[in-house]
Amino acid sequence: MDNTRPPSHISVDQTEWETNPAYPEALQQVVRWKILIGAFAPEGVGIPQEDVLMGVLDLDAGGTYPAHSHPAPEIYFILSGTAEWTVGEETFTAEAGMAIYHLPNVAHRMVNKSSEPLKTVWFWWGPNGQREVMQVGVRLLEDMPDK
Repeated sequence: MDNTRPPSHISVDQTEWETNPAYPEALQQVVRWKILIGAFAPEGVGIPQEDVLMGVLDLDAGGTYPAHSHPAPEIYFILSGTAEWTVGEETFTAEAGMAIYHLPNVAHRMVNKSSEPLKTVWFWWGPNGQREVMQVGVRLLEDMPDK
């Protein structure tokens, strides 16, 4: 195997779950992700790439990922579970098999309405080569709801 080239593949089982340490504790308890491809992918395991970020995200049953935004456009693909999903002013039911697109800097939120974790694949990219949008993190726009 040529160790000078980045890996060409990765299994989700090769990485650890993570969350944003700047998030409130209540949010860290319900949402987690694994970055598989991108500049923040785990060294030696993930696939380095400066133009995209791709991974999986789980939101616990009954959990809320409050309204947030970021300058990178984003696509989600729902693998399992059901969520009340809001993008801008539109709220809809997101279910397995659905793809969801978030424009840059548009507020979006998810509320898992199912009794199982919401499992998704997500993807960010730097449109027109704008890699700098990949470096700006998520900005929370609302507090976690009271239980």
